[in-house]
Amino acid sequence: MRFRHDAAVIEFSPECLAVFEKHRQRSPRHREIGGQLFARFEVGTIWIELATAVRGSRFRFSFQPDRRSEQIEIEQYFSEGLHYIGDWHTHPEASPQPSKPDVQKMSGIFTESEHQLPFMLMVIVGLAPYPDGLFVAAVSTQQLTVLCSIN
Repeated sequence: MRFRHDAAVIEFSPECLAVFEKHRQRSPRHREIGGQLFARFEVGTIWIELATAVRGSRFRFSFQPDRRSEQIEIEQYFSEGLHYIGDWHTHPEASPQPSKPDVQKMSGIFTESEHQLPFMLMVIVGLAPYPDGLFVAAVSTQQLTVLCSIN
């Protein structure tokens, strides 16, 4: 699955999409879950190769990640050549839309993280088939740019 942001193509690996698919909130007993996104960069392309699943507390409409575990993941995957590029999580709705806290959280991560990225990604996995069931946005300080699929 591919998306465009300015001059870059953002492509999700089949393995990454399989993680999203596995964790969709298909029934009322399924709790929200999310994790981190890791990528490799080539000229004009950001390859999202890995989506991790969060450790921490999970509820129907929210989760609280273990920030220490997340930092360990960032360091581990960076040593393997993968860069932290953003976060993903689920919503129990067909075509997911971010909540105000979702946007604030990702904007805060962009601002507070040490990186040289022009944006970070926020992905929300819903229930509809892709691309409708996948919300993808580039987030920077005080700005959210919704990305459209180019498949």
